[in-house]
Amino acid sequence: MKMQKLAGYAAIAWICLIVILLAIQVPFASRYGLTEQGAGLDPAKVAAAYSGSPMTFTVVSVLEILLGILFLFIALGLHERMRAKAPNMMRLLIIAASVSCALGIAGVMIAIRGLASMAGAADVSIYRPLLVMQSGLSTASDHALGWVDLLIGVAAISTRALPRFIAYVFLVLGILTVIGFALPTVTGTAGTVISIVVGFLIAIAMIWLGIVMLREREMSPA
Repeated sequence: MKMQKLAGYAAIAWICLIVILLAIQVPFASRYGLTEQGAGLDPAKVAAAYSGSPMTFTVVSVLEILLGILFLFIALGLHERMRAKAPNMMRLLIIAASVSCALGIAGVMIAIRGLASMAGAADVSIYRPLLVMQSGLSTASDHALGWVDLLIGVAAISTRALPRFIAYVFLVLGILTVIGFALPTVTGTAGTVISIVVGFLIAIAMIWLGIVMLREREMSPA
């Protein structure tokens, strides 16, 4: 199977995995009172949730790692599709995607092992430094992912290898993600609405991307 086709299946699987994660996390967070603003910063609540269902945290961690790996496959497929007309950007794309995936996996591993240590030692003071480390790795991973999205958008627009809608969704998402660490966090109803709209656009773009990649057309050099 060529990498483009594999990337097409990976894009569709990525969306399916997001849906599965939401189906697990939303009711779980609601059950343990983690849906309230700032609840994730409360070590007592997080410790209670982990003690109540450690397997849920493990399953979510595995699925989050799979998300990163799937996105790396998508990046490899896009590299195959656009390398002829945008070789330098595609090389940078693979580097950024690899960095994002590695940092994301490291963050998930630190989080799950740290929570297990906190529960085993019955010491919630572990949570604060754990949260700082995990947050730093997650932010760095998201930043690298922003460059991946940005490179996809710019390369797709310049080579016309992807539909305009997909290209501009990745471009805008990339810009917002790259500078996201410096932007104020939007909370409340506005934050929820923005998240839903962005999530909806990403879902359409990824499904469409999957279909396009399954057609397995490589850009020929000019």
